[in-house]
Amino acid sequence: MLPLSTRQLTDLVQGVLVQGNLNEHITGVAIDHRQVQPGDLFVAFVGEKHDGHDFVADAFARGAAAALVTKDIQVHPAQGAVLRVADPLIAIGRLAAFERTRFGGPVIGVTGSNGKTTSKDLLAAVFRTKGPCLATAANYNNELGLPLTLLGRQENHQSIILEMGMRGLGQIQRLCDIAQPTAGIITNIGQSHIEILGSQENIAKAKGELLEALPRDGVAVLSLDDPWLVRIAQRTRARVLWTSLTENPEYAEGHRPDAFAEDIRHHADGVTFVAHVFGERQEVSLPTYGRHNVGNALGALLMGAAHALPLDAMAEALAHAQMTGGRLQVKPGLRGSVVIDDTYNASPLSTKASLSALKDVARERTTVAILGEMYELGTYAEASHREVGAAAAELGIDRLVTIGPMARWIAAAAKDAGCTDVIHFEGKQEALAHIDALVPDGAAVLVKASRGMKLEDVVRALTQGQPTV
Repeated sequence: MLPLSTRQLTDLVQGVLVQGNLNEHITGVAIDHRQVQPGDLFVAFVGEKHDGHDFVADAFARGAAAALVTKDIQVHPAQGAVLRVADPLIAIGRLAAFERTRFGGPVIGVTGSNGKTTSKDLLAAVFRTKGPCLATAANYNNELGLPLTLLGRQENHQSIILEMGMRGLGQIQRLCDIAQPTAGIITNIGQSHIEILGSQENIAKAKGELLEALPRDGVAVLSLDDPWLVRIAQRTRARVLWTSLTENPEYAEGHRPDAFAEDIRHHADGVTFVAHVFGERQEVSLPTYGRHNVGNALGALLMGAAHALPLDAMAEALAHAQMTGGRLQVKPGLRGSVVIDDTYNASPLSTKASLSALKDVARERTTVAILGEMYELGTYAEASHREVGAAAAELGIDRLVTIGPMARWIAAAAKDAGCTDVIHFEGKQEALAHIDALVPDGAAVLVKASRGMKLEDVVRALTQGQPTV
C-alpha cells in the first residue's frame, strides 16, 4: 500500500485513537504478528484458536507503526498508535477500498465455479508482459484475502488480478464494492456450492454479480461453450468478448468467438494449441494439461489483447506461467508411474475435466483414477457423483478407485456404465494401506477430491522418494 498517516487511517476506518499520535507513518498491513514488517499496521483479529490482541506487543516489537483492535489492551505508550474499531473486517475493507482509489491501471476480477485460480495464474503471466502485476496469492479470494491483496500493492504495479470466491449471493458484489474491477472473467457456471445456493441458476446469479459491477467502458470475457454464461451476458453494461474451444461453438446464439483454439495437442510437458485472437494466429504452449485449461488460456489471451498486449509476447509468457500447486500437477510416481496431483478441490465439472486430462496425459499408459468425495452438493450429491462415475466409464478409464461413503455412488455408476475394474474404500486410511497394489507399473494416475478429504496424503504415498519435476 502507499504510505498514509494514522490520522488518515483513523478517518478511513472510522476508528478511535486510544493510544499514540496521529502522525505515525503506515506503509503496510499484517494480520499475523510473525509477518509484521517495520511500518506495518497490525490488525488484531479474534480467531478460533488465537486472539490477535495477545500479540499486539510483539507486533510493536517487530516494528509495527500502529495496531487496530476491538478490545482494551495494555502496551507501552511509546510503542505506537492503537486504534479501536467496531469490526476489523469492515475496517480493513474500507482501507483496501481507499487503496484501490489510488490505482489507475486495470483491475481484473476472476470468478467461476472452476478454474478461477488457474485463470488468475495465466492472467498474471500475461499482464506481467506489460510490467509488475499484483495478483491474488494462495486462497486470498474472500472478504479478508481480497482486501489484503489490494493492500499489498506497490507503486510500480501496473495491473491487478483479483480472484473472487463466493459461498452465497451478495458476496461477489461486496468484493466488487472494494475492488471496483475495470474488467472481469467468469470461467464457467458449475455446481460448486449448490448445497448453499440451491440451484445452478442461483450460482449463475451470484457469479453474475461481477458482470453487474463492471463499468460501461469495461470488458467482460466469457465463454460461448457455457450456456449459462451466454444466458447472463446481458447483465453487464461493459463490452462482452467471447472465447470458445472451437470456431463454431454449440451455444453461440448468434455470437462469434473473438478468440478460439484449433489443433489442440497434448504432450509430456503440457498442452499446445493454435490460438486465434481478434483474427491473429499464434502457437501457444501451456505448462499444464486439459482442454479446459486451453479455454482458461484463451480467456487470458483475449483479456490481454483487449488491453493492447501483443499476442506473441503473451504466448511466450504463458509457456513459462507459474501455476498454483495442487491443480493438475504431474509428478513422477512409484515404479515408473506418473501422478496427476489435482487434490486442491473437486466438483462434477472439474472432475470430469480432470478425467479427460488423465487420458490426454496417459497416452499409451494404463489409466488409474483415484477419486474421493465431492462436498457441498446438497440434494444433488448422489446424481453428481454418479455423473462422474458414468464419465469415467465413457472415457475408458482402466481402473477406478473411489474413497469415501459418497464416492460409492461414483463406483456404482461406473460399474453400471461398463467399467469392470472398480475398487471402493470407505476411508482414506484403508486406501493408503493398499496403495502399492492400486497402481500398475508405469501407470498414469489422477488423484482428485474435495479439499476436506486431504488426498494429498495419497499423492505423497504414490510419489514418495521420487525426484520432483
